[in-house]
Amino acid sequence: MPIHTVLGPIAPEQLGPTSMHEHLLSDLRIWSKPPRELPPVGVPMGPQLASYLRWNALSLEENLILHDPDVAVEELAHVRAAGGSAVVELTLEGMGRRVGDLPEIARRAGVHVCVGSGFYVEETMPAHVRAAGVDELTELLVAQLTDGIGDTGIRPALLGEIGTSWPITDAEWRMVRAAGRAGARTGAAVYMHLSFRGAGGVPVLAALLEEGMPADRVVIGHLDERWDRGYHREIAQAGAVLAYDTFGSDFYYGTPALRNPTDAERLDMVGWLLSEGFGGQLVVGADVWTQANLRRNGGNGYDHLFRRIGPAIADLAGGDPTVVDTILVGNPRRLLDRP
Repeated sequence: MPIHTVLGPIAPEQLGPTSMHEHLLSDLRIWSKPPRELPPVGVPMGPQLASYLRWNALSLEENLILHDPDVAVEELAHVRAAGGSAVVELTLEGMGRRVGDLPEIARRAGVHVCVGSGFYVEETMPAHVRAAGVDELTELLVAQLTDGIGDTGIRPALLGEIGTSWPITDAEWRMVRAAGRAGARTGAAVYMHLSFRGAGGVPVLAALLEEGMPADRVVIGHLDERWDRGYHREIAQAGAVLAYDTFGSDFYYGTPALRNPTDAERLDMVGWLLSEGFGGQLVVGADVWTQANLRRNGGNGYDHLFRRIGPAIADLAGGDPTVVDTILVGNPRRLLDRP
């Protein structure tokens, strides 16, 4: 079966190294927080704000919006230069999604772009989605997967990032179950957004399996933001895919007690997972979603995954190229290709 991109279907073998979690155009000001430290006066968005934003990632609303297609093209061009082939754009309705702009971005950048379907955390859901039952939501998701998103004709490659908070709300549980049913009916994989504040991946996976999803087509996202070996091992032993998908972010969300892991910590997680024999169940991403993530503003950019993290994982594997190929190519091909 083909892999659906914003420029149309491609054969699975056309998909090379892939980031499984990115955002190209998005608006996530829902996560903004009152500043603990006021931003520098008169300093425009750019590298001079990098230090401030590293410690105050949520304090400047402008930081939480990716709005310029030309910038997206510029940043994605570095992916191609670093040997990357594709990114999976997981921005959904309510997150500032602009699906209609993505084909031109993909065409100009020369990078495959796949998109997801579904809804994010309850705060972003339209009122009719928050109120809908599981059956109604299932039909909505199936329609998007089979007919395309709105009037764009663009078919999603998978479901996600399906959002959950902590604790998970009733509306989010209904969306989880609808995603499980829609994925089981269509063969689409389900990519979950999990909060680092709780170990929600275990009950979420259980609910998806109850709705008929095969475990090996469920991706539990953001596990690298909650480093708990027992938690990760339980998900892996159940047969699901683990996503370590925030490489390149090293932000503090107001205090040192609320921070992203460093890439060194993330790579330690990868090394442990490989030692446990679960490399065939790992996907990676950079989850670029802020201005501070972009190269032009002093961030690591989308290409960081291909330029630095891929080689670092190869080093962890003793130079074995098949390990990186499995994580960056084989696993994404399998998940994006509907059986």
